Amino acid sequence: MVLEQWTVARSQQSRFQTGVFLHCNLWRKPTSFQVKVNVDGAIFEAYQRFGFGCVARDSNGRLIEAISASRSGIVFPEIAEIIGMKEALSSVKDKGWENVIIESDALMVVQAIHSSVTMPSQFGLLVVDCRLILLSLRNISISFVYRSANKAAHCVARGSCFMSDF
Repeated sequence: MVLEQWTVARSQQSRFQTGVFLHCNLWRKPTSFQVKVNVDGAIFEAYQRFGFGCVARDSNGRLIEAISASRSGIVFPEIAEIIGMKEALSSVKDKGWENVIIESDALMVVQAIHSSVTMPSQFGLLVVDCRLILLSLRNISISFVYRSANKAAHCVARGSCFMSDF
């Protein structure tokens, strides 16, 4: 299953290396009237836990909200990442936000959501959940960025193991 997912993601990787993400190694403020949400997952093998973090900022770069949570269990990194994405999308939906850019450093997750491929796996089911939430949202884009542009979400995700969900 994981090999199939990797093969699909790998076959589409060239789309994400064509210059579309020329400046994806630095965090940039969203344009006026936009919200940017960075999301990241984390694995804590020693504690048999995983978690995620999301950071939402406005067009001035000011923090609107940060959320994180951790769960018990041993999962592959892409599961932690896609659960973080699903939680970010759910949060955007709950708040009624429009004009949102969601950024993740998990290329496989971004590609899977943009793909029309059906994956019969836990990861695939979570991708379907993300796609369904996206259908109910307006003006939402999901894009890949390098970890260097996703530092805030990375730090919040890494801290999720040691804090109560917030």
